[in-house]
Amino acid sequence: MKKPKTVKPFFFKDLSHQEMVDLLNIENPINLKYNENLINRIHARYPLIEKHQVSIIVKAVFQSMRDLLVLGKVLNFNNFFFDVKFHFFDYHKDGRILPSLKVKISTPPPLR
Repeated sequence: MKKPKTVKPFFFKDLSHQEMVDLLNIENPINLKYNENLINRIHARYPLIEKHQVSIIVKAVFQSMRDLLVLGKVLNFNNFFFDVKFHFFDYHKDGRILPSLKVKISTPPPLR
């Protein structure tokens, strides 16, 4: 069995990971305003599903991906993107230390 990839653990001040996920979903909900093209393409491919149902599914997928990344999991979609993970680090600017976040994505092996 293949050993799962690990992420450097990160912690949120005075919050557990699940509390941070809940707070993130309340304060910054997923907005599909700029993803209408994606919803139209999915609806064209699967016309039996209503457009509002497609948007609910797409929103749920984006939210679950964000939740898994905040929980410290590594996501793999082999032909699309590979080893997606959050990378928290400190950024030094003008003598101050600022917390920062990057999303790290690797190239999938079939594309190398």
